[in-house]
Amino acid sequence: MFNLFKNLLEKANSDWQGSGKAQNPWREAGLTEQQYLAVVLMLQLAHADFSSEQQEHDVVLSYLQQEYGLTTDAAEPVFSAALSQASDATCMHGFTTKLKALAYADRLALLDQLWKVAYADGELDPHEEAMLRKIADLLFIRHSDYIQSKLAMQAV
Repeated sequence: MFNLFKNLLEKANSDWQGSGKAQNPWREAGLTEQQYLAVVLMLQLAHADFSSEQQEHDVVLSYLQQEYGLTTDAAEPVFSAALSQASDATCMHGFTTKLKALAYADRLALLDQLWKVAYADGELDPHEEAMLRKIADLLFIRHSDYIQSKLAMQAV
């Protein structure tokens, strides 16, 4: 019985993006799974304060365009898919498990970008800060680096 439950969870975790035949706009745009998951995390964070401000969405869209070189037409379907994925997600573990394979410097850069999303609406909600702390822990980011990132992005 335990093995059946474990197999169901592993299947759900490994197939989070749907069946292999489903269209994945992030793949069509040339993004890797880790790049897409980073965008999903950003949008989860945007909803952490129970209100999703347009400024936060604009930061994520500009990140897609600047960081990955996507055009507006290519970024929109990726953004929409990530928004849907973020709103349907019940936890961050499935996303952060794959993101902690990134190099430490890349995880720090992701944390910096997450702070930019959190500060995009001009205020840091306690729910956003708690979520960022949890993400940093799940990504194995040292607390001193978490604080440095927070202070650096607060000044921006």
